[in-house]
This record gives sequence, C-alpha cells and structure tokens, in this order.
Amino acid sequence: MSIKEYISSKFQSFGIQVSEADLLDMSLNARVNIEDDVDADVIDNISVAIARFIPSLLLRPTSINESGFSMSWNTQGVKDYYSLLCKKYGLKDELNDNKSKIRIL
Repeated sequence: MSIKEYISSKFQSFGIQVSEADLLDMSLNARVNIEDDVDADVIDNISVAIARFIPSLLLRPTSINESGFSMSWNTQGVKDYYSLLCKKYGLKDELNDNKSKIRIL
C-alpha cells in the first residue's frame, strides 16, 4: 500500500476526504515520498505527520449538504485519534490539553 493510500484510508475511516495538497503536506512533513510503500521504517513519521495535520483539519466544516447530497464526519473520533497519536509519540495535545482546574478542598 502506498503512503498516499495509507493516509487517505486512515482519514476515510472518519468519513474525511483529504485533498492532494493535504496528502502532499503530510508527506513532506513526514519526509517521505507519497508514492512509496508504507513500511516499518516510515510508519512513525507518517503517524506524527498525520497528528500534526489534524488541528488544521478541524477548522473545516463538519458537514456539507448540496442538492440533496449530504456528507459529514466524526469530529470527536478525529479528536480522540489525535489525542492517541499525541500520547503515543510524545506530542503536545493542542486540542485536548487539560485546562487548569480549581478544586475546593
């Protein structure tokens, strides 16, 4: 499976179509050729690139309805996946960062 197909499939499971430009951004961030096959040597770089891309993805509309055609995607699932990637790769979770809490003792 190519890196392009792998990244597309990861997002497709959330109902998200990523553009060619999005795929190029992630491949450049991962320092891989989008047409190369996925293997154990590059999977971590690809996953980190996906995690770094997700916050910009969440700025997009979550549903589109046009001429009877409707498309939506699971934002909470994407946030959960992002959080998982951040924990796994030691990245700062910009979306689910625990806010300071005041506790009354």
